[in-house]
Amino acid sequence: MVAQQAKNDMKKQIYILCALAVMAVGCKKVTVDFTYSPTEPRAGEAVTFTNNSSAGEKWDWNFGDNSTTTSKNPRHTFKKAGTYLVTLRVDSAKNQTCSKSVTVYDTIPTFVASSDSITHYTDVTLTANIYNPYSYNLQYQWTLPEHCVLQSGTLTSSAVTVYFTTYGQSQQVQLTITQNGVQYPISRDLYVYETLAPALLMSRADGTMMRQRLIGERLEDALPDTRDEDRQLLAAVCDTVVVYNDSVFDLARMQTIVGSPVKRVQMDKMAQKWYFVTADGLFVANFNGTSTATYITQVDAAATGALHIDHERNQLYWATPSGLWAMPLVKSMTNKFSTTPAQYNQVTDIARIAFNSEAR
Repeated sequence: MVAQQAKNDMKKQIYILCALAVMAVGCKKVTVDFTYSPTEPRAGEAVTFTNNSSAGEKWDWNFGDNSTTTSKNPRHTFKKAGTYLVTLRVDSAKNQTCSKSVTVYDTIPTFVASSDSITHYTDVTLTANIYNPYSYNLQYQWTLPEHCVLQSGTLTSSAVTVYFTTYGQSQQVQLTITQNGVQYPISRDLYVYETLAPALLMSRADGTMMRQRLIGERLEDALPDTRDEDRQLLAAVCDTVVVYNDSVFDLARMQTIVGSPVKRVQMDKMAQKWYFVTADGLFVANFNGTSTATYITQVDAAATGALHIDHERNQLYWATPSGLWAMPLVKSMTNKFSTTPAQYNQVTDIARIAFNSEAR
C-alpha cells in the first residue's frame, strides 16, 4: 500500500512538472517587430517589409489602405501619397501586434501598360503616371525599340498605343517626363509573349516552306517552316485540276474554255467562278456549269503561278515574282471589284499555297 502511494505521488509530480513546462512555453512572450525599406517610399514604389518577430507561425498584415496579406516578409505598393498605419499581428493574438506609421511621398514617375500579359502583334496602351498635385507643366518624350510599332498617339503624348513584332524576349521602352523643368527618365523592360494564330503556308520551288500567321488584321513576317503537319497540308494542294458535279476540269480542258493555255486553276463553287492563271496573269470568270466562261476579268497581270481560295476568310491568295498577294473573293455578277489587292509578303518562287486554320 505504501509503495503504491509513493508511485501515485511520483506520477502527480511528473504531471505537475509537465504542466509547468507547457505553461512556461505558452507564456513565453513573443516580440513583434518589423522594418521597411525604403524608409521614405513614394507612391507607386514597391516597399519591402521585413518581419523581425522573435517567434510565430502565422502572420497577418494590414497596410492601412484596405490591403492585407499573410506573407511573412511581404512587398507592397501604395498607390497614393499619404500616411498609412501598417499593423503586423502574429499568430492571431490580440496582444501580439506591432503598428507603425508609414509616410508615402509623391509618386516616382513611371508608365503603366494596359495589359499584364503583352503578346506580339496585339495592341497595348502605355500611359505615363506621375503625381502632379500642383498641376505643373508636363512634357513627355517616348523612345520605342526597333520591334515596336506606334499605332496611336505621338511620341510626345502622355499615352501611346503600340504593338510589338517579335516575341520571346523583353523590349525596353523609355519615357522622359519633364515636370516643371525637372526631367525624370524612365525605362521599363516589357516581356512580349507569343500570339497563337492561323497561318498561310507556302512551299517554294526548291521545296523549302514558309509560314505567315494572320493575327487579327495584322500579318506576321513570313518565317521558315519545318512542321510536318504543314508539309502535309501543302502536299495535298491541287491547283491544276478541279472536280465539279462529277466533271473533271484539268488544264487542257480549261484551255478550251478560256481560249489560252492555263497554268493554275481554282474554283469558287459557291459563287460558280473560276480563278485561273495564264501567261497574261490572273483572271476571274463566271462558269455556267458546262463549258463556257463569261465576264472574264483580269485580276493581276503579274500573277505567275500558285493559287489558293480560303472560303472561311473569303480570301483569294496568289503568287507573283514580288511575293504573295491577296484580296477578297469577287462577288459581282460582272466580276467587277473595287478592292485593291494587298501584298502579304515578299516570298519568291512560290509553288504552292495552303492555309492552316489551327491557331498555333
